[in-house]
Amino acid sequence: MQMSGSSAFLALAPAASPGEEEDPAALKIAAGFASFAGSEENTLALVRGLREGIVVRLVSAIALDSSGAPQFVTIEPSTGPMSWNDTKLALMLARDALRRHGISRPTLDQLRAVLAGGEAITPQGKATTFRGILRMRADGLNWGAIAAERYRRTA
Repeated sequence: MQMSGSSAFLALAPAASPGEEEDPAALKIAAGFASFAGSEENTLALVRGLREGIVVRLVSAIALDSSGAPQFVTIEPSTGPMSWNDTKLALMLARDALRRHGISRPTLDQLRAVLAGGEAITPQGKATTFRGILRMRADGLNWGAIAAERYRRTA
């Protein structure tokens, strides 16, 4: 899926029950990443999904395929449920990994690639492969080792 310059997202994740207030910790973490993930709703869905270890479905607000249907990706946290601190660290490391490649407003595919692992296209048109922040954490790497990945040279 190819997306142009600025990305607009609509995030769909398990919604809070009617009358249930959003957790203040989730709101605080999401507020720090709203511009990174495209919207507050998108970020809140990612925060909840990472915290609870549940699948997050991100849907583009702009129809980009030939049928006019919205594009979407799913991100399944391979880590299982995470603490609030781990949730914040995962998003910080994902944002930093994308910025290293010149990506400040990631597309759906770029978000999935940096979090779950896979290939993404940079703004320069170059394909880059991410190991996946969540995949590395699920494989037992600590946050320091995951952060050090940004300095690893590829052959």
